[in-house]
Amino acid sequence: MKKKFMAFIIALAMVLVIAGCGKKEDDAAVETDNGSSSASVQEEIVKLVNTDLPGIAGDRDSAVNVYNQYFADGADQDSEAWKTKLETEALVSYDTYLDNLNALSYENAEVNNLKDLYVKSSEGQRDAIQHVVNAISEVNTDELDAAQQSITDSQTYLKMYQDELTRLCESYGIEMIGEFSTSTLTDASSTDAE
Repeated sequence: MKKKFMAFIIALAMVLVIAGCGKKEDDAAVETDNGSSSASVQEEIVKLVNTDLPGIAGDRDSAVNVYNQYFADGADQDSEAWKTKLETEALVSYDTYLDNLNALSYENAEVNNLKDLYVKSSEGQRDAIQHVVNAISEVNTDELDAAQQSITDSQTYLKMYQDELTRLCESYGIEMIGEFSTSTLTDASSTDAE
C-alpha cells in the first residue's frame, strides 16, 4: 500500500510540474496607450498586474518553496516531516497570500472579475496542498485524486484569467510585455516509497 501510495504521489507531483504555467506578475509588464477613454480600467489593470499581484507574491512563493524543498536534489525528508512543514509553513503562507489577494479591490467590475479568476486559481493550488497533507495524514489515495482535481481546476481558472487579461488588454489598448509563468510545485520523489 505504501509503494502504491508513493507511486500515486509521484504521478500527482508530475502533474503539478506540468501544471506550472501561469502568470508571473513580477516578470510581466503592462503599458497603456493614453488615447483611450477607459483610463480607469487601464490604470486598474496595470495596478493589478504590475503592482498589486507582485507585491503579495512573496507569501505564495514561500509556500511553493516549502512544497518544492521535499523534491530538491539531495533532500532527505520523510513524509511526516514534510507534512508538518506543509501545515506549519506552506499552508500558513498560502493563507496569508489568499487573504491579501482577496483584500485587493478595484472600482471597475471587469478588473474585479479578472482578479476573481486569479483568486479561484490560487484557491485551487492551496486546496491541492491541503489534499496532499490529508493524503499523508490519512494514507488515503482518494485525497491525492482530490488534489489532482484541485490542480486541474486551478489550471482551468488560470487559463481563464490569462484569456481575460489578454482580452481586456486588447480591448483597452494595453500592451503586455513579458510572458505567462508562475511559481510551481515540482514533481515528487520516490525516496519514501520503501
